[in-house]
Amino acid sequence: MHCITNAPIVFLRYYFKAANVEGAKCSFKITNAGDCSYPNGWYGNWAVASYDRISWNRVPTNYNDGVLDIQFVPKAPVVWIAYFAPFTYEQHQALIARSMLAKDFKGQKLAKLEVLGSTLDGRDVELLTIGSGERKLWFIARQHPGETMAEWWMQGFLARLLDPADSLATKLRSQATFYVIPNMNPDGSIRGHLRTNACGANLNREWGPTGEHLAPSMERSPEVFNTLRKLDSTGCDLFVDVHGDEELPHIFLAGEMGVPNWSDRLAELYRLFVEAQLRADPSFQLDHGYGNDKENDANLAICAAQIANRFDCLSTTLEMPYKDAFELQEPVQGWSPIRSEKLGMSMLEAVRDVLPLLRAKFPFNNGGIGNGMKAPHWLIHGYENPPSEQCPNFIMKK
Repeated sequence: MHCITNAPIVFLRYYFKAANVEGAKCSFKITNAGDCSYPNGWYGNWAVASYDRISWNRVPTNYNDGVLDIQFVPKAPVVWIAYFAPFTYEQHQALIARSMLAKDFKGQKLAKLEVLGSTLDGRDVELLTIGSGERKLWFIARQHPGETMAEWWMQGFLARLLDPADSLATKLRSQATFYVIPNMNPDGSIRGHLRTNACGANLNREWGPTGEHLAPSMERSPEVFNTLRKLDSTGCDLFVDVHGDEELPHIFLAGEMGVPNWSDRLAELYRLFVEAQLRADPSFQLDHGYGNDKENDANLAICAAQIANRFDCLSTTLEMPYKDAFELQEPVQGWSPIRSEKLGMSMLEAVRDVLPLLRAKFPFNNGGIGNGMKAPHWLIHGYENPPSEQCPNFIMKK
C-alpha cells in the first residue's frame, strides 16, 4: 500500500490516520517534505505510530531527495502516525481540569486558574497559580505549538507539583509561588501550526520590539501581551520556557549570556541550575546546544532574554528533541511523552537547589563564581558548541 501526499508542509509537522492497513506493507510518502522550513530536521528522525493514541513507537523513516518515506507493516486495522506524539486541545483541557481538582490533605485546592486574555481565535490563555511562597517562579510551554513534548513536560511537572504526598512539592509550594502556562499558543495547536499563532506570528519573537516592529501587541500577539502584563504585576525570580528542537538529539538549557544586564550573579545562578538539572535527570547534558551569544548581543524579542533583562533574574529556555536523547537512548520510542513527563518532574529538584539563592546577596557563600571560581567553558560569551552527535538508526523490537 502506498500513500502519497502533496499537502503543504510549511514547517515540520504531520499527524494522520491510515485505515484498513493491518498486515500490509505500507509506504507513506510526503513528497514535498524538502520544501519545509527546516528540512535538516528530517535527518535521523523516525515517525511515531500508535494503535491506541496512548503508546507511540518509532517506525522506520527515511528522508532522501526531498521525500519523507515512512515504511512499516501495521499490526492493526487502523494506525495513527505523527512527527511526535500529539498533545491535543482535549488533552490540554483535561490537564487544566485535573490541576483545578488537586487538593492537599486538608481538602484545600492547590491551584487557582486565571484567564489572562483571549487569543486571536477567541481561545483562553490559561494561567495556573500554585503555592504561596515569596519567590515568584514562572514556567511556560508551547509558544511553538507543534512542540508537543513541551506540554507533555508540563503534564509531568504539574503532576508532581500538585501531588499532596510529594514532600518536595509540598515544601516548594510553601517557599514559592508558581505561575504556570501549559499552552501559550492554543490557536496554533488547533490549527496544526508548528511555530506560529493564528496570524502567523512566532510568539518567541514577540517579547520586545525589533526595529519598526512593535511587539507584543493585542493585534498580533495577545498571548504574549497579556502574559507580559501579568509578569509585570507579579515580578519574576525564575523563568523557564519549555520547547522542542527539530534537529538536535539532546536535552539542554539555553542561557542568556548576551543580555545587557548579564553579571557574575546570573552566571552563577545559571551554572547552579544547569548542574542541578544534570544531577536530576541523566538524559540531560551540557555539551551540546545553541552556543552562547556574544556580550550584549542578545535578541530581546526572544522570551527568555527579555525576562532575564527585564527582571534581572535567572531565565532560560529548555529544549527537548523530536528524535532521541543521544546521551541515554531508547531504541523503541526514542524521546517520548513519558520521558518528557519524567523530565518535567525532575525540574522540581533543580528548583530546590537554586531557590534559596535566587535573590540572595551576591557573592554567594558557596565557593562558586564570584568567589574565585572560573566560569566553565559553556558559560563564556560567544562559546560555540562542538558538532552535535547523532543517534544511530533506531533498532525496532520484533
